[in-house]
Amino acid sequence: MGAEKKPPGIVNMGPDACLVRLGSEEFVLLVPGRSPAEARWLAEEIRHPVARVDDLTAWTISLGVSAVEPGEADFSAAIERAARSLYRAKAQGVTVPRPEAASGLPLCPP
Repeated sequence: MGAEKKPPGIVNMGPDACLVRLGSEEFVLLVPGRSPAEARWLAEEIRHPVARVDDLTAWTISLGVSAVEPGEADFSAAIERAARSLYRAKAQGVTVPRPEAASGLPLCPP
């Protein structure tokens, strides 16, 4: 049998991934056990199908990426960092992920 093909626009984020809606347009994707680099890769996998939509309607997506840092007791600080990076991406008006570490510095260059 050949390799199983996934439908376009479907991203497999692993069995432990959890998507949570925070607001009308805001979602948090929790991916336990993933590195910041893997989280950025997932953000790109989500972004690419949106960026390639060939339609009369313009589609954009703004993504904030963060990680729970060692010593943090819960997700709240990581979600706040991701929200800040999301709003920076929205302000720039581009369809790109903007990751941020606990230090407030980007996890990787834009």
